[in-house]
Amino acid sequence: MKLSLTAHTLTTDTDDGAVLLSQRTGHYWQLNSTGAYALQRLLAGRTTDQVAKEFAERFGIALDQAREDLAAMTDQLRASGMVEAC
Repeated sequence: MKLSLTAHTLTTDTDDGAVLLSQRTGHYWQLNSTGAYALQRLLAGRTTDQVAKEFAERFGIALDQAREDLAAMTDQLRASGMVEAC
C-alpha cells in the first residue's frame, strides 16, 4: 500500500522526527525519527512491504515485526484521517 497526506494535513520536520497537523480537526500527531523516516519513505511512493523490508535489514529485526509495527502506525494515521491509501 502506498500513502499520501490528505488535503487538510500539514507536516513539518522537527529535531526528533515530525509533526502532522489536521487543519480540519486541529489534532496532531508527533512521530519519532523512525516513524518520520518510515512516513517519508511511504509518501515518496514506496509500499509498506518495501519499507518493512528496509527496516528489517537496517535495524536487524524480524520482517514480521517490521510489518506489524509499520501496519500499526499506518492504520492509526489512516484512522485519524491524516493519510490515505493511493
